[in-house]
Amino acid sequence: MKRGLPSSPVPSEQLKPVLHEKIERMSGEQLALLNRVLLQLEIEERADRLSEAFDQDHAAGRWQRVAELVREFRTKHRYA
Repeated sequence: MKRGLPSSPVPSEQLKPVLHEKIERMSGEQLALLNRVLLQLEIEERADRLSEAFDQDHAAGRWQRVAELVREFRTKHRYA
């Protein structure tokens, strides 16, 4: 991939058409890389949300009885 000077910042309200134009000019290899970058961004955002939810559950005391409930379940549902 060719590297040039960074573009000047684009206001957020104008960013979508600018990005569409750049995407239209990309090669298949560049599109594949962009797709991997976007997937990684989605993964990181979801992981952050999940981590926050676990933290909230822990702070609310929802995880205090997990070990006890697992033991209770295993006692009632013995596997052969």
